[in-house]
Amino acid sequence: MIIHQPEIINKDGKAILWSKIELSKKRDNFPDYVWYRVPEQYAAYLHPQSDAFLLSGLLAAMHFREDIQVRGTISPYLAYHLHEYQFLLNFRLPEILQPVSIQYEHLAPIEENPMGVGTLFSGGVDSLFTIWKHLPKNQSDPNYQVSHGIFIRGFDILHSENADYQQLFGQYTKQVSKIGIDLIELETNMLSIGHQRMDLSKVYGPLIVSAGLSLPTLFQRFYIPSSADYHMLQHTAYTTDPIVDGFLSSDTMDIIHHGSTHTRVEKVEEIANWALAQKLLWVCLDAKFEEKTWNCSRCEKCVRTMIPLYALGKLNRYKTFEKPISKNWEILWYARKFNKHYNYAGEIFPLLKQKKTDAIIWLYLSIILGHIRHSIVKYLPKVIKHWLRPYGYFITRNEAVDAYELLEITQLLQERDDHLSS
Repeated sequence: MIIHQPEIINKDGKAILWSKIELSKKRDNFPDYVWYRVPEQYAAYLHPQSDAFLLSGLLAAMHFREDIQVRGTISPYLAYHLHEYQFLLNFRLPEILQPVSIQYEHLAPIEENPMGVGTLFSGGVDSLFTIWKHLPKNQSDPNYQVSHGIFIRGFDILHSENADYQQLFGQYTKQVSKIGIDLIELETNMLSIGHQRMDLSKVYGPLIVSAGLSLPTLFQRFYIPSSADYHMLQHTAYTTDPIVDGFLSSDTMDIIHHGSTHTRVEKVEEIANWALAQKLLWVCLDAKFEEKTWNCSRCEKCVRTMIPLYALGKLNRYKTFEKPISKNWEILWYARKFNKHYNYAGEIFPLLKQKKTDAIIWLYLSIILGHIRHSIVKYLPKVIKHWLRPYGYFITRNEAVDAYELLEITQLLQERDDHLSS
């Protein structure tokens, strides 16, 4: 694999940082370019450093077992730690990721002294909790207080869902600006690297870190909100957690995985009274993005988030849920999409025992019915699943091979690449 020297293109009020990724063997549907696009007011924070692209390409190289040649500049700190980082990824996912050799053309840190503190922001429990813990009232050191959030288009929300993205971005920007945080719209195709080749839920770690490293002159510190607590990490650990993410720091940017000290229910308790969370929370897997609500209230993730808020007596303040739980028996909606592989039900019981004992029986019943449903669905014949697809079942939003690509940028970069080659 060759990771070519990155370039920056300014066009139509936006700036694109991009690099050509060249495999030694052609692979179907593998992107020729990886890119990150931001509004022009953030163009000055882009830099033709190759750190972000090395992290993007690393997964594919390890998967295809191709050594890497980097024809750009890499942070010495990052380069030093990638050997151990690869060892850990291979230790955890030996079937799909093998260590590779990396040849660096040039090692040097960027010369700028970034001052910002950033975090990924999606409006979910994890990212809201990370911001909450780094507000001035909760974090006294200014060097650790969040100044910027990155809301990625091309991750939880696809490029084809731009109207939905813009609706959320507008709401998010309006609210987080009130607490002194600038929200950055960052578009990227980075997930194309692993799409339909690897289980993205297991390998997205270095990809999301690359989003922070794409703005190296802005951030001295960048938080990755945790999706698993330390108890869960004893049993399941992939490519992002407090151990591995720090290896992806650069000489000028400290990567911090934040929040594994708290279970998801504990995070909900922490932010339950926060007015900003009540206005913005988005956790839905099947969002319809109405004008004021963007949580369907019926998917697995919605229901397991609503239950603790309901037990705390705070759910009525969260206006982004379309049909919030109002009676104990409505906890049964959890059974509708229950997945036994998500270890969150065990976190909810202690809270119900403390705050709402009369709802415990409904959670028990929901889990029993959920297990039955999960077993039935698991063993459904493929032909039945195919018959159900016209009704919206067994369909994923990212089925298309180009789900994470944006044609206008692909064409622009192809033209630019052709010009440079001629």
